[in-house]
Amino acid sequence: MNSIGEKIKALTQKKLTKNQKIFLTGFLGFLGLVLLAGLGTGVYRVYAQTKTDRFTVAVASILRLPIAKVNGVPVLYTDYADDLRAITVMRDYDKANNGQAAALTDEKLSDQVLFRQVNNILINDLARKNSIAVEAKDIDKVKTDILQKEFQTLTAAEKAIHDRYGWTLSIFEKKVIAPFVLQGKLAEKIKSDPAIKEQLRARAQKVLDEVKAGGNFATLAEKYGEDGTAQRGGDLGWFAKEEMVPEFESVAFGLKKGELSPTLVETRLGFHILQVEDMKSEKTKDAKGKSISKASVKARHILIMFPTIERLLSDDLKKATINVYGKVHNPFADLLKVK
Repeated sequence: MNSIGEKIKALTQKKLTKNQKIFLTGFLGFLGLVLLAGLGTGVYRVYAQTKTDRFTVAVASILRLPIAKVNGVPVLYTDYADDLRAITVMRDYDKANNGQAAALTDEKLSDQVLFRQVNNILINDLARKNSIAVEAKDIDKVKTDILQKEFQTLTAAEKAIHDRYGWTLSIFEKKVIAPFVLQGKLAEKIKSDPAIKEQLRARAQKVLDEVKAGGNFATLAEKYGEDGTAQRGGDLGWFAKEEMVPEFESVAFGLKKGELSPTLVETRLGFHILQVEDMKSEKTKDAKGKSISKASVKARHILIMFPTIERLLSDDLKKATINVYGKVHNPFADLLKVK
């Protein structure tokens, strides 16, 4: 009897174990379906509805969903959503305080967030190429400057940041101060790099040599000029003294009618190839009403500009491959190579 009872007990236990396995498998399968459904719903809310609620952002975080890519580097939806919430808080704040952002539409808010995210990726790429990084002391200096100029206490600064963006001070440091510092250090590096300056000097000298060899000044200005005058052949029109930067002005008023400056003219803007086309002197009156003679010259120039961070970023933006996903406005649609 004991043997039969033990066999029955063993069979019963085996059956229970089998049922338990079936139940567990089914339960896990059910959980998997629920999870997949939840993830699918989250993905739909990201790309079809651009929602920024906690559930949607949590799914986007788990799956690391991008809202855009810049040369293959993702702009994470979580970062986009967080910045969008902050800039929306800023708009609401400005509506209540007659601020500049009060009139921004939802589309403009989204555009600003995307531009900022893409800009940060391009800046980070340039910084890596130039071996530039942000250090804690850099952030502390900017934070100290802000406190000294804008706020009396750290508590007042934290409150203002929370009211305006909904952020803590530490988040503000990461999202605003750090990128600002990095861009500033990069701009200074580009501005002071002697190798870049000499490359531009050599390029400008080649253009000057072409002019000296008989090249048409206006045609070469259209081809090589890098400022707004290039489209009109480098024409600067008439100008008097104290209307141009001093270095440029001193050379221009030292030339004769029809004369080309034999050397490059360096100003804070870059290297100029300068030619005076005409000159005149007119009678006028000074501030005291005294009759004076006022000299003016008509000139053309070809400007090879020093690089600036803004110009480099603009050039990189135009060359970049930018993909924007989901139901959001693409502010880069008019740029080349945008998909």
